[in-house]
Amino acid sequence: MNEHIPWGAVDRDSHQKLYVQIYEILRRVIEDGGWQVDGLIPSEDELCRHFMVSKATVRLAIAELVRNGYLKRQQGCGTFVRNNHPDPGMTIRTRFGEDLFGGGVRLDRTLVSHSVVTPQGAAETYLHGEPKVLHGVFRGTIQGEPVCCEDIHIACRRVPGIERIDLTVQPFFDAIQKLALQKIMRVVQTVSIVAVPAEIAKFFRVKPGANAISVSRLFIDAHENVIAFSQLIGKNGRYRIQNEFERCH
Repeated sequence: MNEHIPWGAVDRDSHQKLYVQIYEILRRVIEDGGWQVDGLIPSEDELCRHFMVSKATVRLAIAELVRNGYLKRQQGCGTFVRNNHPDPGMTIRTRFGEDLFGGGVRLDRTLVSHSVVTPQGAAETYLHGEPKVLHGVFRGTIQGEPVCCEDIHIACRRVPGIERIDLTVQPFFDAIQKLALQKIMRVVQTVSIVAVPAEIAKFFRVKPGANAISVSRLFIDAHENVIAFSQLIGKNGRYRIQNEFERCH
C-alpha cells in the first residue's frame, strides 16, 4: 500500500482550480515513483484531510487521473496506481493502397445512416448493458468504385456528444478519444474472411456470399469497458486495406 503522502498543500490564492492543483500534485508523485505501480493509494478521506478540501474536489482529481491512465479503480478494494508513465496515446488510420508499400489512394466516404438505437446483433454482444448506442453506416468508394462498407457502434453514455460529430470528416478514433469519459486504453482488432451479406453484395456489385475481408475492432477504456465496436468489410480486389498506428507525443 502507498501509505506515505510525500507532498505539500494546494495554493488557495491561485487562480487554478483546486482539483487541477491536486491532479498535478498527485501526477508528479506517481511519475516520480512516490507511489508504486499496483499499490493502493490513500483513501479519499485521507486525501481530503491532507489537502483540506471536499470529497467532491478529490474525486474530480482522481477521476482525471483514472481517465488519463495513471490510476485504476477496483470496486470494493480502492484505487490503485495503474502506470507511472502512461502511454501518450495513439492514432489509428485505415487507408487503402494499390500495393503493400505504395502510397494511399483517396477514399470517399458516404454516410448512409446515422441514428441512436438500442444495440442489436454483434453490437449487443460487445456493448452489453449499454442502453443506447450511436449506429453509423458508411460506404466507401475510390474513383467511383465501391471498396468498403463500415458499421460503427458507440456507447452514447460513455462518449457523450458523439451523436453531434460529423464522422465523415473527423476520424472515428480521434472523435472517441476526444469525447470519451475514459480514454481508450486498448484496441482489439480481428481480421477474418467473411461471406458478403446480400445488402453489401449489391453495393459491391458481387454475388451474395462472395468472399470479403472483415476488420473488426473493440475500443476498450481504462475500466475495461467496451465503449465502441466497429466492423469494416472490404471488397476483394485491387486495393489493400492498410492500418497505420501512430504514437501521439
